[in-house]
Amino acid sequence: MKIKIVDKKEVPALIDRLIERYRVFAPVDAGKYARLMEVASGSEACLELQNPKLSSKEILFPQTEIILRIKKGEEGLETEEPSENDKDWVLFGVHPCDAKGLVLTDKFFASGDYKDKPYMDKRGKTSIVGLACNHPRATCFCASVGGSPFGKEGIDILLVDLGEEYLIEILTERGERMIEGVHGLRDASDDDMARAEKMSEEAEKALQTDLPIEGLSERLEGMFEDPLWDKVHLKCVGCGVCSYLCPTCWCFDIIDEETSTGVERIRLWDTCQFTQFTLQGSGFNPRPSGKERMRQRTMHKFCYFPKEYGVLACTGCGRCVRECPVNQDIRETIKEIMSV
Repeated sequence: MKIKIVDKKEVPALIDRLIERYRVFAPVDAGKYARLMEVASGSEACLELQNPKLSSKEILFPQTEIILRIKKGEEGLETEEPSENDKDWVLFGVHPCDAKGLVLTDKFFASGDYKDKPYMDKRGKTSIVGLACNHPRATCFCASVGGSPFGKEGIDILLVDLGEEYLIEILTERGERMIEGVHGLRDASDDDMARAEKMSEEAEKALQTDLPIEGLSERLEGMFEDPLWDKVHLKCVGCGVCSYLCPTCWCFDIIDEETSTGVERIRLWDTCQFTQFTLQGSGFNPRPSGKERMRQRTMHKFCYFPKEYGVLACTGCGRCVRECPVNQDIRETIKEIMSV
């Protein structure tokens, strides 16, 4: 493992060097919030901003994407799968909670006999430059669900903000390839690494939430019919913002739309919080009310997914807490479940 130092003023040039070889997505100032977007110049990147409002999943699993085109040809129906730009991708400045979210999303799209080609094609060509979280928000609870503000899971290079410089920790072979030929780097000193370690400890201490997670999945297994669900769903208005912002929600719908030359098959985000998500053609809906829908989302994150993959489907990013229009707080729900 190599550890380097780069002055902050050199970072735009570093990103420009990457742009020569990769499609680079980095946080940009989108007005009222940050957003991870493709950049044409290193000067567009804003690493000083808080975690983007939308997680990194929107790059690899877009809100809408064409997954198939169908048209009539001379010999009948012809199909075409859209292909991406030949360049590999770099997601630059991704916080550890979002990098972990992609690791969890991989488990879903790569599980079983069928591998999701649109997602896996993009994922296979994507490298991650992480950015340690020096100042977690009050809504962050990554450490409670197995993460850390300085977590390295799913990250090829980790940047640590030291003030006037970034410490660069190269974690994988992909990371080494990314910095090949990059100028302006120097070896980190023992003092640099000690400062980064101290910042990591301070960030952990700054987390204001310590959830009682141990045994949560096992407890939920016996709570499907618990009266708790009659209460916890009452505030929810079913807007779906929690799912759309979540790094580990990947429900989708597929529609076919007619075009001038044939048909486009489009995948778009959906959520178990929507009334019609489980509505059947017969008119029967197994989740007719907010109670069943809230139970499903909670069970999936903290019971079903851990049972299948051995890890909670939540990274503690806090987006669902910050952006909920009625202040529904998953942390309070977890506390209520553990108190039953």
